[in-house]
Amino acid sequence: MADLNLVIAGAAGQGVQSAAAILGRLLLRQGLHVFVTQDYQSRIRGGHNFMAIRIADRPVSASVRNIHYLIALNEESLRLHLPNLQADGLALCMAEDRGEVADPRIRALPAEVGPVGARNAKYVGVKLMAMFAEMTGFTKAPLIDAVQVEMGKRLKPEVLQLNLEAIDAAAAFVAAPDRHALPFQTDPGRERLFLEGNEALALGLIAGGIGVYAGYPMSPATSVLNTLAEFGAKAGIVVEQVEDEIAALNVALGAAFAGARAAAGTSGAGISLMSEAIGLAGISETPVVVIDAQRPGPSTGMATRTEQSDLLFVAHASQGEFPRIILAPTDHRDAFYLGAEALNLAERWQVPVFIMTDQVLADAQQTVDEFDLSTVKIERGAIAAEPPEPTLMKRYAVTPSGVSPRAIPTQSKWIVQQDSHEHTEVGHLSDNRENRVRQVDKRERKRDGIAAEFPGPEIVGDPDGTLFLAWGSTVGPVLEAAELLRARGRKVGVAVFRHLFPMNKERTAVALSRAARRFTIEVNQTGQLGKLLLLETGLTTDGHLGKYDGRLFTVQEALARLEEALAGC
Repeated sequence: MADLNLVIAGAAGQGVQSAAAILGRLLLRQGLHVFVTQDYQSRIRGGHNFMAIRIADRPVSASVRNIHYLIALNEESLRLHLPNLQADGLALCMAEDRGEVADPRIRALPAEVGPVGARNAKYVGVKLMAMFAEMTGFTKAPLIDAVQVEMGKRLKPEVLQLNLEAIDAAAAFVAAPDRHALPFQTDPGRERLFLEGNEALALGLIAGGIGVYAGYPMSPATSVLNTLAEFGAKAGIVVEQVEDEIAALNVALGAAFAGARAAAGTSGAGISLMSEAIGLAGISETPVVVIDAQRPGPSTGMATRTEQSDLLFVAHASQGEFPRIILAPTDHRDAFYLGAEALNLAERWQVPVFIMTDQVLADAQQTVDEFDLSTVKIERGAIAAEPPEPTLMKRYAVTPSGVSPRAIPTQSKWIVQQDSHEHTEVGHLSDNRENRVRQVDKRERKRDGIAAEFPGPEIVGDPDGTLFLAWGSTVGPVLEAAELLRARGRKVGVAVFRHLFPMNKERTAVALSRAARRFTIEVNQTGQLGKLLLLETGLTTDGHLGKYDGRLFTVQEALARLEEALAGC
């Protein structure tokens, strides 16, 4: 197995994202697997941003530390990333950005290379990309095509022409000894999608029949809102940017009451604001999906960084006791299919369903095969048969499963009553003791039913060695790290949790019971998955491998933490 890691780095506003988009399209059209992660600061100009592009001959869902090629758009980027450049790697920059850095791996392009009109900062990115394409054996044609697709619509024809001439000149500058073929075969005829995690999640919601989405811009959840807005009119979806997160969830609840499949999205700080409305969903048994794209907290925290520290909060958000569901996609395919599944679960069990992602998964771009829409089914749950004439509905009828038949008030003769108080079966406010116990028990039976149908964690590798428990975007690097350890003869496995809450106690116990030792590995300080596991099943772990600096786990970091745990056993 082979891969190649390219880092594009510079200040905000220098075109780091545009360069990555062009190269991503180039690589996609060559039939290669690509995984792209972003590291950016919360500012419009300046600072230091970079994108790591991992290119492989197989699907990959993790970033790596070592760099084969570095495209540095300024001197700061050169200095920051040279330490991770491999001994046989190459760093590409403009001659004026080299400064006093002396390193034989640097290939500096003189400013005078290329047409006179393309000798300013706007053309740096395309020139250095042309050098990279030439060094790795790509012909200029696919790069030119990618530039035309990505930039053609927003550039004047004469400016686009200057970019194309700059590509020719920069490619010609590359010396023969620096030209090396890629370490794997390309497959230009292979069609794949190239998506951000949030885009995959949004497409999953569309496939699942979402009717209304409400949100307020908050990193890193905003691109779900943007993607649904882009396709909303064509897909028949109402997409509303509201004044705050409180309004977002209340809009979604109102839409769900009226019969639409509805969702709202935010980050952890927005979930804090939504807590009261989460309780309203719980007591009114209104099906709704809530996306939590996690970032470090508390409060504003680190707006453009990543963390997995909301798990216990989301499991218990809002006062009182009521069931809810938590799903955690591990990659872009999971994001699509769990997005569709969440809408079914919400309506089947009439509970709020949380989809927990994080900044890494939300912003990362990945090549994926086309999704299989034939596997996506829309299940609307228990809908009451229509009465012959207008009739007050027992919306909260006590049933063995806890799920009461519902109606769509705007399209039905049923008269449906609900509010935020404890209520009788027909929705009338009540503080009767016996009724309170019946309604609480009714709601809690849904928790038991959900848990009974949920799978336990997926075990990858050796189930009877040392197991590492992971969820979300951490799964990708942990799986690769564990595979490297197994290749060295170590007995290790990974327990992948996608259906996080409620847990199926029996299936989880069976999956984990054979392990000699169990460790959680998460992007948080306290080991929240282990705490939830203990609460839900009584199972304990032997330790926690935490990372909470706001940055992602690379494969190398995950490997070091797994080796650390094994050394202490």
